[in-house]
Amino acid sequence: MYRIALILFLSLVVTVSCKKKEQTDDIIVEKIVEKPQEGPESMASSEQSGSLTWIKGAEYSYTIKRYADSNLSQVTNHDTKYCDNSVTLTVNRADGSVFFEKTFSKSNFAPVLPKDFIEHGVLLGMNFDKVDGNDLLFVVSVGSPDETNEEFYYVQMRLSNMGATSAERINGAE
Repeated sequence: MYRIALILFLSLVVTVSCKKKEQTDDIIVEKIVEKPQEGPESMASSEQSGSLTWIKGAEYSYTIKRYADSNLSQVTNHDTKYCDNSVTLTVNRADGSVFFEKTFSKSNFAPVLPKDFIEHGVLLGMNFDKVDGNDLLFVVSVGSPDETNEEFYYVQMRLSNMGATSAERINGAE
């Protein structure tokens, strides 16, 4: 009797363990929850410099420094918050004395910028363009701080030999 009970028990164990498991087409994937942005993103600081010949053949040098400025209003661009940038332009005479030095923000160019660029763009940078008589011409760009996005707007800034600046829309820029 003991043998029969043991055989029945083993048969039951083998039958239960060999039972085919039911399979489903469900795929279990861990849900990744994005963390909310902790603070505004900012563009890397940059600096460029060069030299030029200007009034009466005199040599001048310039330095342009761009940096994220936490004192300016933040900008939301494509659902991401960014710090706006400031740009400091310094023009020195050949003897090293400062002819012109000013820090610019996007607001300096607001009168010639489209509303969307004022609200959602940052001051991307400034580059020396050329000497035009008594003026130095610089190209200023305002637009999306996202490097994968090519939304930007160009402004021409004039610096006169008297130290005055003015800005105007560059033809074809929209």
